[in-house]
Amino acid sequence: MKSPANQNTSATYSGRNLHGQVVKALGHGVLGGAYPAGELLPNEEVLCRSLDVSRTALREAIKVLAAKGLLESRPRVGTWVRPESSWNMLDPDVLSWRCATGPDAQFLQHLTEMREIIEPAAAALAARSRSPAQLADLEQAFQAMEAATNVNEWVEADLAFHSAVLQATNNPLLVPLAAIIGSALESLLGISARKAGGFSDALPDHRKVLDAIRAADPQRALHRMAVMLSDTRDLMQRSNMLADAVAEALPVVDAAVDGANIKSADTPA
Repeated sequence: MKSPANQNTSATYSGRNLHGQVVKALGHGVLGGAYPAGELLPNEEVLCRSLDVSRTALREAIKVLAAKGLLESRPRVGTWVRPESSWNMLDPDVLSWRCATGPDAQFLQHLTEMREIIEPAAAALAARSRSPAQLADLEQAFQAMEAATNVNEWVEADLAFHSAVLQATNNPLLVPLAAIIGSALESLLGISARKAGGFSDALPDHRKVLDAIRAADPQRALHRMAVMLSDTRDLMQRSNMLADAVAEALPVVDAAVDGANIKSADTPA
């Protein structure tokens, strides 16, 4: 399903061309801990050999990661990984790499808190501001959730639903959040769906949010979204996802391994 609500949720550097692959490999290395915060990267010769790229390609990738707050280059010193407090965690790529390298309990806690702050109020605003076309996008996403036959289809439709709610606020400061948090939200929805007894267990809660927005009832929309997120938090706590365990983490990516098979491609990053 590809609705207008979820077209722009993907990260910029998806690794589909050489430049994107180098940026992604280094980003995974930083976010996954292969290159720890506060330490220098290996020198250019070592990195070029491990990633099988030219110095020019490596330097361009480092510039991208520096702009995202991950790296800093110093003359006659080298390139070092900046403290985590300097990382731009609202950058779509940084969020995507953080999820790809294993979202731990603390990260999931922070993401859950952000959703609880933003999404109920966004649902209320959507109930007041949505256009007929935006309501149709929400209904299309909900219908895709109803029709989902596996977790992957459910997560795609669920992400489209939550993105459509943000779009329907018609607030230029909130709408970009659909793209910014798309990758992280997709990861969280996938984990919570797999932890649930059935991946579609949350369908009735989504229907209640949709009904409230359709009825242009802001208070009910806020309440129903808050209840749905509270249920999600309860599920995650019961599954120890917000405790001391690593929540269904993918293995940490070794950037040298990730970059070893880099090949050029013609499609944009």
